[in-house]
Amino acid sequence: MEQKKRKQVGAVDFFCIGFGAIVGVGWAVSINNWMASSGGPLPAAVGYLLALVMMVPVSLCYCELCTMMPVSGGGMAYAFRAFGDKAAYLSGWAALGAFITIIPWEAIYVVDILSVLFPVLKAGAPLYTLAGAEIYPGHLILGTTISCLLYAINRKGVASSASLQKILCFLLVGSGILAMIFGAMKMNTANFMPAYRHIGHAYHHSFLGGAMTILASAPFFLAGFETIPQGIESAGGSTRSVGKSVVMTVILSCLFYAVLLVTLGGAMPWGTFVHYDNPAVALMFRHLYPSGIGMALYTLILVGAVCGLLTTWNGFMMASSQILMAMARVSIVPHFLSRQHPVYKTPVNALKVCLAASVLGPFLGSGLIGSLTTFSAAGYVLSWMITSFCLIRLRKTEPDLPRPYRIPGGTKTAWFSGIVTAGLFVLLFIPHQPVFIGTLASSLFAGWMVIGGGLFAFTGRERRKFARVRRTSTLYANMLARTPEVNDYSWLNGDFQVMSMRVPEGAAYQGPLGSRDWREKYDVFVLSRTRSDNVTLFPGPEETILSGDELCILGTLRDLEEFQYTVAGPASYIEIRPLLRFLNDQTRLNCGSILVKEEAPYSGKSLGHSGLLENDECVIVGMRRGNHSIKMPSPADMLTPGNVIWAVGSENGLDRLRRVKEA
Repeated sequence: MEQKKRKQVGAVDFFCIGFGAIVGVGWAVSINNWMASSGGPLPAAVGYLLALVMMVPVSLCYCELCTMMPVSGGGMAYAFRAFGDKAAYLSGWAALGAFITIIPWEAIYVVDILSVLFPVLKAGAPLYTLAGAEIYPGHLILGTTISCLLYAINRKGVASSASLQKILCFLLVGSGILAMIFGAMKMNTANFMPAYRHIGHAYHHSFLGGAMTILASAPFFLAGFETIPQGIESAGGSTRSVGKSVVMTVILSCLFYAVLLVTLGGAMPWGTFVHYDNPAVALMFRHLYPSGIGMALYTLILVGAVCGLLTTWNGFMMASSQILMAMARVSIVPHFLSRQHPVYKTPVNALKVCLAASVLGPFLGSGLIGSLTTFSAAGYVLSWMITSFCLIRLRKTEPDLPRPYRIPGGTKTAWFSGIVTAGLFVLLFIPHQPVFIGTLASSLFAGWMVIGGGLFAFTGRERRKFARVRRTSTLYANMLARTPEVNDYSWLNGDFQVMSMRVPEGAAYQGPLGSRDWREKYDVFVLSRTRSDNVTLFPGPEETILSGDELCILGTLRDLEEFQYTVAGPASYIEIRPLLRFLNDQTRLNCGSILVKEEAPYSGKSLGHSGLLENDECVIVGMRRGNHSIKMPSPADMLTPGNVIWAVGSENGLDRLRRVKEA
């Protein structure tokens, strides 16, 4: 029943989520600010073309990685797989800061634009003033109401969020095209003059310097493509087509911004336009078309602006909750944030954090917009840099991992992406450079990372509590077995579990594994031993067990509970199927079956005398006799023609099992 309620999301839906989250981030309210900060519409347009050159390689890296690992978490999940906990923390916490900053940003601007459409929202005296912005009761009520509505939509899942996104995206694109058409009708090349002029406090003194200034805020205004990898666990159909939508959203969004800058920048003298208050584009059309057409355009642009802001607000509420859930799965943030709704499988606790950030926005007001924008840009660039190097590392360490999409140029493209984003990240913090984000934004970013470092240290005990394989299998549980004809897990039901335990100080069972009779006495099997960062799969009888080791032990739930009560003590349990799928991707772990034929050398013998149990890299986990199944068969169980034996092991272990079969 639950699975039927969870609708899958297609490539078109993901494109609408990503494109809407990018271009909805505020072109109608920010475009004159872009012109002012870069010295004119032409430097700003060139700046977005430069951003396109930087962003396409970045998006290509995400395209390959998200199709290879279709899991929530995006760059954080890729960093965890490639480099481990610390890199995952850096990537995930930086991205989370950028994501969750956009939510109050959108809440602030949506309320401001709606106040223009409905002046009653500014009725009465303001409650207070913050950073020069007046906060009205109507703002707070409206912002809280919309926040709760978006929370309710996202609580129902990515499919529900995507349905809203498609409608809003259609209205957004329609208003943008109208702006291009009616702006082009009034275009005059004289309006572009001077082609470059320094305005305000930006750190540039040339056309190219003005164009580069756009790179300081472009990550904020182009980051919506990351909403696609965050929601890919809900993807239906080919993940390859979903991955391609990441690249398409970036390309079309950069071109969308550049064309708008040219058409709107040429519609009236840009030196006048940059001084317009918000909503600048709507006010411009009311000035250019003083008749009823102008008023109609004014209203349509405002409606489109609200729809655009809502698409980003909605998209990043979904993305922020998904990355929080992924970080909680591997205990980078407290584990309770990974809790999912029992029906919709949405991260309900993480969504509540996003709801709190959303409600906070209207209370802050528009006075803090600039610092929020540039602070988040630094978070995005750091996350993108780490993701680029993740692709390079995973190409080396896991070359055989299935990749539905491989980026053109291979690791050369990833190196270009990594070097460019690394260089940009450094320049963001160097004063008097065109892309310097400012002292306040730099301080905010440093403070955010320090808070994250403290939280990472605080959750260290939680990470030590659970074996790395447990955390990893939970994060990558959505990665399906790549070769179902070999790795058939359908016969594994809830009776099978894997117990994760840490060997305590002074444990009586320390010593060589071969001296333990766990397999014979309890019908349990040691899948892996983790010591520091070294993982030994299927440890042989000569391997030792020492205090501090983390063991993953396979068996039926009943046998494991007896083993825990008698031997192990405190332990946690992992679902078997996600773990085996993960281990298959990591180690070529396979699940196979053997039909016992009459001519087989072990036909008519007990399992203990068959030779099948004398295999340290393989475990017999089940046997079927007609319609009757036996979980973890004992050595006394007889093998008769027609029986089917199920085994889990490494490729080498299964090969040895086949040789016994063929002997």
